[in-house]
Amino acid sequence: MTDLDKVAVPCPMMSLQAAQKALAAGVSAAERMGVPMSLVAVDRAGQVKAVARMDGAGELPYQVAFKKAWTAAVTGAATTDVRAFIASDEGSSLSMPHLANFSVIAGGLPIVVDGVCVGAVGVSGATAEMDLAVAQAAIAGLQA
Repeated sequence: MTDLDKVAVPCPMMSLQAAQKALAAGVSAAERMGVPMSLVAVDRAGQVKAVARMDGAGELPYQVAFKKAWTAAVTGAATTDVRAFIASDEGSSLSMPHLANFSVIAGGLPIVVDGVCVGAVGVSGATAEMDLAVAQAAIAGLQA
């Protein structure tokens, strides 16, 4: 083993193909609801892998969807779970909301493979419950 072998550590990442497959499943769910939404898939570092901004979806839903995805990816938890955590922890409630891309609105879900968060999906454009349902459909689309 060389010194360079100690520098690089392999880490699982979500593929572009998986990101696109998840968003396609989410778009299908949003179409069935009849609501134009924005969907964003990010890698484990919160960097955009794929975007689906449906016809009729505004700019604000895209921004919110990205923030939901970012939060889910970097925490490895659903945005609703992050909200519950910060509500229970004074230090977190004081600091985490000040992060630039932070969101605790329902609709951000991590993509977990073998116990490791490889990315996340964020959805926005409707009610929080509808956004969450579309995000769940996107995640379920990876199993199909």
